[in-house]
Formats: sequence, structure tokens, C-alpha cells
Amino acid sequence: MSAPDIYSNQIGHVLVVAPAPGGRLNHLVEEKNVIFERGGSRIERGLTRWIFADIPRRTLEDDWGNQYDHQVHSLLVGDLSAGKAFLDGLTEQGLVVEQAEQLFVPLQTLDPNDASGSDQLRHQNPRAFALARRETPLVNDLVTHLRDAIVVGAK
Repeated sequence: MSAPDIYSNQIGHVLVVAPAPGGRLNHLVEEKNVIFERGGSRIERGLTRWIFADIPRRTLEDDWGNQYDHQVHSLLVGDLSAGKAFLDGLTEQGLVVEQAEQLFVPLQTLDPNDASGSDQLRHQNPRAFALARRETPLVNDLVTHLRDAIVVGAK
């Protein structure tokens, strides 16, 4: 089996996807410094990743009855079905997708009705904010760039 081009991990209604170092999408690999262990102090390099999730909108209410969204919506590039379609599209183009249990999925425990939890999200799960890729990935753009790189002999 060839080296993976993409890592993915789904837990519940949250799917994360990251380009794999050494894969054909190596040019998209980005790493950030994070602390993975809650309450830990060891800084490690982590792959940035696209986050797809089904988290309802406008489920929180402020003190005056106004509805608002979770902070987490700023991290998402699409819903779960968009993430699955993205992975399917990459697989159809011949890219190798590998399940990666170690990809951090911090949002599967988010309570859509907990305003204080949403307000504290950045403090409770800061690595999610550090590792989230906010540009929306498009299969056609990735494949075109990959083909161009093959033609000119670059990676």
C-alpha cells in the first residue's frame, strides 16, 4: 500500500481531515505548536486540519433572549456530509485516505444548549483553534494543483 495522502478521523458528528506529510498533498501540510494533553505543559507540533461537523446553528441564547451561534462555527469548513463528500472526491481521484485515530477531535462533546460551554470553548479546547484550517478545501483545486506539480516535476 502506498503512503497516505490524507489523514481523517470521525468521532460522532465531527470529521477532521489533514494532508499527510510525505503524501502527494505534502505541499498543503501545515503544523502549529500546541499542547495536546489537558493540563499538560509539553509543546508539540500538530498537523492543521479541516473540521467538518453537524453542529446546529442559533441554539444559544443571551441574557436578553437573542439567539447566537457557538464559537465553534468559526472553526468549521462545512457540515459532516460535505466532509464525507470531500473524502469521497479525493478517493475517486486516486488519493490514499488513511484513518488516523490520533487526529484531535475536540468538539464531539459540545452541548448545543450550553452557552457557558460555548463561551469557554477557546479556553477549554485551545488546540482546536490553533489547529483548525479555515479555508474551504475543494477537491478540484487540490487535484489540479497536484497534476500541475507532477507536470513540472515539483512536489
